Amino acid sequence: MFVAGDPSGDEHASAVIKRLPGLLPGTTTFGIGGPKMAAAGFEQLMPFEPFNRMGLLEVVRQLPFFLKAKSKLVNVLARRKPSVLVCVDYPGFNIPLMKAAHAKGIPVVWYIVPQVWAWKKNRAETLGRFASFIAVVFPFEAPYFSPFPAPVSFVGHPLVEALDEGIDFPPVQPKASRLDKNGPIRCAIVPGSRVQEIRLMLGPMMQACEILMRKYPRFSVTVSKCIGLPQELFAMHCDTLLALYPGRVSVSEDPLVNVLAASDCAVVTSGTATLQTALMRVPLVIAYRTSGLTYSLLKRMVTLPYIGLPNIVAGEKIVPELIQDQVTPHALADAVSQYVESPVLYAQTVGRLGALREKLGGKKPSVEVASAIRSLVMTDDRA
Repeated sequence: MFVAGDPSGDEHASAVIKRLPGLLPGTTTFGIGGPKMAAAGFEQLMPFEPFNRMGLLEVVRQLPFFLKAKSKLVNVLARRKPSVLVCVDYPGFNIPLMKAAHAKGIPVVWYIVPQVWAWKKNRAETLGRFASFIAVVFPFEAPYFSPFPAPVSFVGHPLVEALDEGIDFPPVQPKASRLDKNGPIRCAIVPGSRVQEIRLMLGPMMQACEILMRKYPRFSVTVSKCIGLPQELFAMHCDTLLALYPGRVSVSEDPLVNVLAASDCAVVTSGTATLQTALMRVPLVIAYRTSGLTYSLLKRMVTLPYIGLPNIVAGEKIVPELIQDQVTPHALADAVSQYVESPVLYAQTVGRLGALREKLGGKKPSVEVASAIRSLVMTDDRA
């Protein structure tokens, strides 16, 4: 049984599901997951989209749905008795489910752990007590879990695996050493995968693009749109700009990596997409904005100096971050302009982003996690 509640979890879990039949012939998988997991033969017990929520207020508004879903899945655990429960990130929902599985004697693999290095450090102990195996995707995460009983292992990062194997990743092309302010400048706008993110982020991002289009005569924009998101969310911000600058604005449902492969720079909402952009060696500006209440709570709990994964992995600020009230059209435009105006900065950033790949190693997490699942199943069978 797998539970993944957002598009990145769907993508990473699907790679594991594809590996399982080769290790455990006759395996069936079911639970909560998205279209990529379904395409791999996964049985979806409930629609995927309602699970993909962001922010404290949004989750509170949907609390009856989440409570009902949790109750249903606990009943499924009792009735179908899966050999293993695989929790893929999504801690607010998956932690109670993990505890329920543990109480029923069902082993739990946790893949892609909560960001205990940023906040809610007590979750490390919770996973360490109730999980049977913890698979972390960043090398620096393992020490947070090693004091506790559950085995923990760095399994590699799924984005690196996809890049190395060419899964959904086009070849990483060498970037130009500079951007010509009078030549073509192709910018990717990546506002997020959730409706709430689009509502908060796309407006200032597109207003920044208008500033940049006025400043640079051949500046063009491709907005990345996740399949399934309402078209009207994008039309309200993109159509006006397209009317002013015909041929210089497009909205694409192509895989994000394809959009990035054709881009010279990017503005990206904080999340997994920032690491995808970094691994494609596209100089980026990271932006993040949420509700005032959620931000005030997070600000008190988060202790890291950075919010963007490229900066966290690098251990230094290699790309700019704009947070909350800093997310304004002029601030975003100024940050992108620095890449255009400074060949040295652009070239240095491309080099620093390239170095991130080495920090994340060469393991294949889909193989590592599938093997961990097999070990637990075989141990359980022998018992």
